[in-house]
Amino acid sequence: MRAPSLLRALVVRLTIVVVLALAGSYLVLYFEFREGLWGLEGQSIAIQVQDLRASIVPGTDPPRLELPRHLQAFYAQPDALNGYQLLSADGTMLASGGFSAPDLPLPAGQGGGQVVMQLETDAVSGSRIMAAALHLDDRHGPYWLRVVRNLEDPESLVAQLMLGALDELYWPIALLLVAVVSVVVVTVLSSLRSLRAVSYQASMLSLYRLDERLHAKNLPRELVPLVQAVNASLGRLEADYRVQREFTANAAHELRTPLATLRARLESRFSAQELGDVTFEIEQLARLVEQLLCLARLDSQEQFQFAAFDAHAVALEVARELAPVALESEHYVIATTPDASVPAYGNATLTRLVFRNLIENAIQYTPAGTSITLSAGPATVIIADDGPGIAADTAASLFERFRRGPNASGSGAGLGLAIAKCIMERQGGRLSLDANAARGARFVMEFPEPE
Repeated sequence: MRAPSLLRALVVRLTIVVVLALAGSYLVLYFEFREGLWGLEGQSIAIQVQDLRASIVPGTDPPRLELPRHLQAFYAQPDALNGYQLLSADGTMLASGGFSAPDLPLPAGQGGGQVVMQLETDAVSGSRIMAAALHLDDRHGPYWLRVVRNLEDPESLVAQLMLGALDELYWPIALLLVAVVSVVVVTVLSSLRSLRAVSYQASMLSLYRLDERLHAKNLPRELVPLVQAVNASLGRLEADYRVQREFTANAAHELRTPLATLRARLESRFSAQELGDVTFEIEQLARLVEQLLCLARLDSQEQFQFAAFDAHAVALEVARELAPVALESEHYVIATTPDASVPAYGNATLTRLVFRNLIENAIQYTPAGTSITLSAGPATVIIADDGPGIAADTAASLFERFRRGPNASGSGAGLGLAIAKCIMERQGGRLSLDANAARGARFVMEFPEPE
């Protein structure tokens, strides 16, 4: 199952919050704007009814209007949005012009000489109507003067302003949303930069860098306890590992002198025939002690002296030294690229141990008559044999300590390949088994080039 992405979760959630906030703000502004526009509509028709009031002819029964020419033209438009009504006290239509809403009820009160606003729905057309009515009274009796406006007509003032505002707000809101999302992404990425830096530090930790600790600089305060807990665990791990390493090194060191003394005393008192295999066993034990000491040095924080050297030349020297041993067991060491050069940067003495272990393993674990080939490539040295090869299930654990193959014969503690791999890694190189070899075992050593 794929692990969830913190970056994606933060961006998605913040984007949803921003979108909802913008949508909510837009709706609030929309309704506030609409209420404000309806207020402007009301003020507009209130002014119209006052203008019409000045056009009433006084003393006539029933009351009538004499509109100026500009008002006649205004209310005579065929698609007029505005209209006026002159109504008797009981609602009888006395005169009208422009937009008409005959079923609009009269205001509930007289308004005390003030303009009375109405917001109704026409019973016939279903249109929303806004009206401004003024209650008047003369010697012939009371009557109403009212101005009406159709709010549902797409050409009304409210519709024009609202639709225009909506059209103008679409692109600014879209651009604002893109800008906000971009800011969210950049903010989240910058906030996670310190976390990525700590992750990189953690990925660089290794057995040889246990003294390093993760830095909590610029980290969010919520992650500082986690980093502190990891550093505390690293401290305990380093202390435990140091105790184990020192014990191994001290034990191996203390065993060297007694073994040498034991061998010297045995050889001084007994002949080689009397000792038999005892000398060989002591040599194997001494070799194991030397290997343990070598591992202890490699596992420690000791800084080895590195310099430029020719890795292929070192391999040829080791092959010449082991040639008598190989011939004695009927093995043949062949250099296919004798004039090649592999510039490398590291410790030549430690590298000799790598070549010696690989060649000795090939001599020990392959049958008589087997050829051991030494060749060079770009920044690599290859040691191969034409023996039976290494099984796939064994190759997976080949470089583990104290691990020998199921068909391994002869002496050995299973430390040679582990030491060789450790030496290559300490130099920044790599030792691997070529799984695609057509025959036998093929070990590839990759060396860092000199700077």
